[in-house]
Amino acid sequence: MNKNVIICHGDGDGIISAASIARLLGRETMTIITQPFLLGKVVIPEDITNIYVVDIAVNNKDVQMTRDFASTHADKIVIWADHHQGTDILADIIGKKLVFDDTEPSCPSLLLKAGYSVPKKWVDAANASDRPTDFPATDLSTRYNHAFKAALVEAQEGNRTIVEEIQQNFITELRLDSNGQCKSDIVSKYVEKYQEVKEATTMAADSIEELIPGVGVITLGEKRVDKTGLCLASYKKHPIVVIHFISPENGEMVTMVATNREDLNLVEVFGLPSGPPFRILLNGDFEESKKLIIEKLK
Repeated sequence: MNKNVIICHGDGDGIISAASIARLLGRETMTIITQPFLLGKVVIPEDITNIYVVDIAVNNKDVQMTRDFASTHADKIVIWADHHQGTDILADIIGKKLVFDDTEPSCPSLLLKAGYSVPKKWVDAANASDRPTDFPATDLSTRYNHAFKAALVEAQEGNRTIVEEIQQNFITELRLDSNGQCKSDIVSKYVEKYQEVKEATTMAADSIEELIPGVGVITLGEKRVDKTGLCLASYKKHPIVVIHFISPENGEMVTMVATNREDLNLVEVFGLPSGPPFRILLNGDFEESKKLIIEKLK
């Protein structure tokens, strides 16, 4: 009997992608949720025979790490589906197992295009989750994003397991009931908790300052907010937003650059090997990151 594992990104796009595959494979499927920059730390159990990778982009900080993972598990990979720019560099390793199109707004949209059965409401929710400036929020995307953001805050305050609990429960919600009637109590609880995060996000948006014309900057430090919501609120003043924060995963300083300008591809502007064109992350000293941003965007 085949034993399956799905590896996905932890945002709404990735979670819905995982649910789409899990719905087809059945109850015995294991789901591993990770960030692209942590893919090298993922351990695949020896008894796994089939690996499905969805919405995992090539790691900008260590491209070879992603290639090494693909090489190590090439025989077991059934599909690697991704819509982020740069993932096509895996084609020489896994060949036709790579399902890639960086013009698709989300991974479920890509899966549907590739012939997989994905409910339209799931595609709509994933599109809204990954491209909130281009697609309107749906009840499904809002439910996951609010629960996920509230869980992140609690994780940063010490409850390290709550985020994955929310993610796994949401996948189960979708897999068991594609009509959205099967509600997880724990997900519902954290949807309600989101109100506190929303209030902190509104306050952070009010603190935005101009870095250079057209570019606003916000220094969060360790404040816990909805970064996507913060970007959307900040775009009302500046089409490009710079947000500096401390990563809860590893304590590193991270600077996010995001834009709602369709004519601006941040991956190309900053010379990165992969990623979404509308949002990038720069690690390291904030002052150095600001110098780079001013140089690239002036």
